[in-house]
Amino acid sequence: MRGRSERRILRALREGRREAYEDILDAHYASIYRLLLFLTRDASVAEDMTQEVFASAWAAIQGFRGEASVKTWLRRIAYNLFLDAQRRRKRYESVADRLTENGSSEATDPLSRIMTDEHLVRMYRGMEELDSEDRAVLLLHYLDGLSYREMAQVLHKNAGTLKWVTHHALERLRTRVIGKAEP
Repeated sequence: MRGRSERRILRALREGRREAYEDILDAHYASIYRLLLFLTRDASVAEDMTQEVFASAWAAIQGFRGEASVKTWLRRIAYNLFLDAQRRRKRYESVADRLTENGSSEATDPLSRIMTDEHLVRMYRGMEELDSEDRAVLLLHYLDGLSYREMAQVLHKNAGTLKWVTHHALERLRTRVIGKAEP
Protein backbone atom coordinates (compact mmCIF):
# COMPACT_ATOMS: atom_id res chain seq x y z
CA MET A 1 0.00 0.00 0.00
CA ARG A 2 2.76 2.38 -1.09
CA GLY A 3 4.63 2.28 2.22
CA ARG A 4 1.85 3.74 4.34
CA SER A 5 1.00 2.01 7.54
CA GLU A 6 -2.32 0.24 7.55
CA ARG A 7 -3.47 2.26 10.55
CA ARG A 8 -2.88 5.53 8.72
CA ILE A 9 -4.76 4.27 5.69
CA LEU A 10 -7.68 3.14 7.87
CA ARG A 11 -7.82 6.56 9.50
CA ALA A 12 -7.76 8.22 6.07
CA LEU A 13 -10.51 5.87 4.85
CA ARG A 14 -12.69 6.75 7.82
CA GLU A 15 -12.11 10.43 7.08
CA GLY A 16 -13.27 9.82 3.53
CA ARG A 17 -9.99 10.70 1.80
CA ARG A 18 -10.05 9.65 -1.82
CA GLU A 19 -6.34 8.75 -1.99
CA ALA A 20 -6.82 6.16 0.76
CA TYR A 21 -9.55 4.48 -1.28
CA GLU A 22 -7.27 4.51 -4.30
CA ASP A 23 -4.43 2.98 -2.26
CA ILE A 24 -6.69 0.14 -1.10
CA LEU A 25 -7.98 -0.44 -4.63
CA ASP A 26 -4.46 -0.42 -6.08
CA ALA A 27 -3.23 -2.84 -3.44
CA HIS A 28 -6.11 -5.31 -3.39
CA TYR A 29 -8.36 -5.08 -6.46
CA ALA A 30 -6.47 -7.59 -8.63
CA SER A 31 -6.14 -10.21 -5.90
CA ILE A 32 -9.82 -9.94 -4.90
CA TYR A 33 -10.81 -10.27 -8.56
CA ARG A 34 -8.56 -13.36 -8.97
CA LEU A 35 -10.05 -14.96 -5.87
CA LEU A 36 -13.59 -14.38 -7.11
CA LEU A 37 -12.70 -15.50 -10.62
CA PHE A 38 -11.32 -18.72 -9.19
CA LEU A 39 -14.44 -19.24 -7.08
CA THR A 40 -17.08 -18.25 -9.63
CA ARG A 41 -15.32 -19.36 -12.83
CA ASP A 42 -17.03 -16.45 -14.60
CA ALA A 43 -15.13 -13.26 -15.48
CA SER A 44 -18.13 -10.95 -15.59
CA VAL A 45 -19.57 -12.29 -12.32
CA ALA A 46 -16.14 -11.97 -10.70
CA GLU A 47 -15.86 -8.36 -11.93
CA ASP A 48 -19.30 -7.46 -10.57
CA MET A 49 -18.62 -9.16 -7.25
CA THR A 50 -15.23 -7.46 -6.93
CA GLN A 51 -16.89 -4.08 -7.26
CA GLU A 52 -19.50 -5.18 -4.73
CA VAL A 53 -16.73 -6.17 -2.29
CA PHE A 54 -15.25 -2.69 -2.33
CA ALA A 55 -18.66 -1.00 -2.16
CA SER A 56 -19.49 -3.15 0.89
CA ALA A 57 -16.12 -2.40 2.45
CA TRP A 58 -16.57 1.36 2.02
CA ALA A 59 -20.05 1.16 3.51
CA ALA A 60 -18.75 -0.78 6.53
CA ILE A 61 -15.43 1.01 7.08
CA GLN A 62 -16.60 2.80 10.23
CA GLY A 63 -17.37 -0.55 11.85
CA PHE A 64 -14.06 -2.15 10.88
CA ARG A 65 -12.13 -2.51 14.14
CA GLY A 66 -8.83 -3.45 12.58
CA GLU A 67 -8.55 -6.78 14.39
CA ALA A 68 -7.71 -8.37 11.05
CA SER A 69 -5.63 -6.86 8.28
CA VAL A 70 -7.40 -4.99 5.50
CA LYS A 71 -6.29 -7.78 3.16
CA THR A 72 -7.97 -10.44 5.31
CA TRP A 73 -11.07 -8.30 5.86
CA LEU A 74 -11.56 -7.73 2.12
CA ARG A 75 -11.12 -11.43 1.37
CA ARG A 76 -13.65 -12.31 4.04
CA ILE A 77 -16.15 -9.89 2.48
CA ALA A 78 -15.43 -11.43 -0.95
CA TYR A 79 -15.88 -14.96 0.29
CA ASN A 80 -19.10 -14.10 2.13
CA LEU A 81 -20.48 -12.45 -1.03
CA PHE A 82 -19.57 -15.57 -2.98
CA LEU A 83 -21.31 -17.82 -0.42
CA ASP A 84 -24.40 -15.61 -0.50
CA ALA A 85 -24.47 -15.79 -4.30
CA GLN A 86 -24.09 -19.60 -4.15
CA ARG A 87 -27.01 -19.86 -1.72
CA ARG A 88 -29.17 -17.70 -3.97
CA ARG A 89 -28.16 -19.76 -7.01
CA LYS A 90 -28.98 -23.04 -5.24
CA ARG A 91 -32.36 -21.72 -4.12
CA TYR A 92 -33.08 -20.56 -7.66
CA GLU A 93 -32.00 -23.90 -9.16
CA SER A 94 -34.13 -25.77 -6.65
CA VAL A 95 -37.19 -23.78 -7.61
CA ALA A 96 -36.36 -24.07 -11.32
CA ASP A 97 -35.93 -27.85 -11.01
CA ARG A 98 -39.35 -28.15 -9.40
CA LEU A 99 -40.89 -26.13 -12.21
CA THR A 100 -39.38 -28.22 -15.01
CA GLU A 101 -40.97 -31.48 -16.00
CA ASN A 102 -37.87 -33.63 -15.81
CA GLY A 103 -36.13 -31.81 -12.95
CA SER A 104 -32.84 -31.94 -14.82
CA SER A 105 -30.40 -29.06 -14.78
CA GLU A 106 -27.41 -30.85 -16.24
CA ALA A 107 -24.38 -28.78 -17.20
CA THR A 108 -23.70 -28.32 -20.89
CA ASP A 109 -19.90 -28.25 -21.14
CA PRO A 110 -17.63 -31.17 -20.20
CA LEU A 111 -15.72 -29.38 -17.45
CA SER A 112 -18.92 -28.25 -15.72
CA ARG A 113 -20.22 -31.82 -15.69
CA ILE A 114 -17.26 -33.02 -13.61
CA MET A 115 -17.24 -30.01 -11.30
CA THR A 116 -19.97 -31.10 -8.91
CA ASP A 117 -19.69 -29.99 -5.30
CA GLU A 118 -18.51 -33.38 -4.01
CA HIS A 119 -15.71 -33.48 -6.60
CA LEU A 120 -14.58 -29.87 -6.35
CA VAL A 121 -11.59 -30.48 -4.09
CA ARG A 122 -10.44 -33.44 -6.18
CA MET A 123 -10.89 -31.38 -9.33
CA TYR A 124 -8.59 -28.61 -8.07
CA ARG A 125 -6.04 -31.17 -6.88
CA GLY A 126 -6.28 -32.85 -10.27
CA MET A 127 -5.64 -29.51 -11.97
CA GLU A 128 -2.52 -29.06 -9.86
CA GLU A 129 -1.26 -32.48 -10.99
CA LEU A 130 -1.59 -31.66 -14.69
CA ASP A 131 1.37 -30.33 -16.61
CA SER A 132 1.41 -26.61 -17.32
CA GLU A 133 0.18 -26.93 -20.92
CA ASP A 134 -2.84 -29.02 -19.91
CA ARG A 135 -3.64 -26.67 -17.05
CA ALA A 136 -3.28 -23.63 -19.32
CA VAL A 137 -5.60 -24.88 -22.05
CA LEU A 138 -8.27 -25.96 -19.57
CA LEU A 139 -8.14 -22.66 -17.71
CA LEU A 140 -8.10 -20.56 -20.87
CA HIS A 141 -10.94 -22.46 -22.52
CA TYR A 142 -13.25 -23.34 -19.62
CA LEU A 143 -12.40 -20.72 -16.98
CA ASP A 144 -11.63 -17.71 -19.16
CA GLY A 145 -14.06 -18.77 -21.90
CA LEU A 146 -11.61 -18.30 -24.77
CA SER A 147 -12.38 -19.88 -28.13
CA TYR A 148 -9.79 -22.15 -29.71
CA ARG A 149 -8.88 -19.34 -32.11
CA GLU A 150 -8.32 -16.94 -29.18
CA MET A 151 -6.29 -19.58 -27.36
CA ALA A 152 -4.16 -20.02 -30.50
CA GLN A 153 -3.30 -16.32 -30.38
CA VAL A 154 -2.39 -16.49 -26.69
CA LEU A 155 -0.39 -19.72 -26.88
CA HIS A 156 1.03 -19.30 -30.42
CA LYS A 157 -0.28 -22.69 -31.52
CA ASN A 158 -2.66 -23.96 -34.17
CA ALA A 159 -6.37 -23.84 -33.14
CA GLY A 160 -6.91 -27.43 -34.34
CA THR A 161 -3.98 -28.64 -32.26
CA LEU A 162 -5.34 -26.80 -29.23
CA LYS A 163 -8.73 -28.45 -29.67
CA TRP A 164 -6.99 -31.85 -29.57
CA VAL A 165 -4.78 -30.82 -26.61
CA THR A 166 -7.81 -29.50 -24.71
CA HIS A 167 -9.77 -32.71 -25.29
CA HIS A 168 -6.90 -34.86 -24.00
CA ALA A 169 -6.20 -32.52 -21.07
CA LEU A 170 -9.86 -32.80 -20.08
CA GLU A 171 -9.60 -36.61 -20.26
CA ARG A 172 -6.50 -36.55 -18.04
CA LEU A 173 -8.31 -34.30 -15.56
CA ARG A 174 -11.40 -36.50 -15.64
CA THR A 175 -9.20 -39.55 -14.89
CA ARG A 176 -7.69 -37.77 -11.89
CA VAL A 177 -11.08 -36.57 -10.62
CA ILE A 178 -13.31 -39.61 -11.13
CA GLY A 179 -10.74 -42.32 -11.74
CA LYS A 180 -11.67 -43.39 -15.24
CA ALA A 181 -11.82 -41.89 -18.70
CA GLU A 182 -15.11 -41.51 -20.52
CA PRO A 183 -15.59 -44.01 -23.42
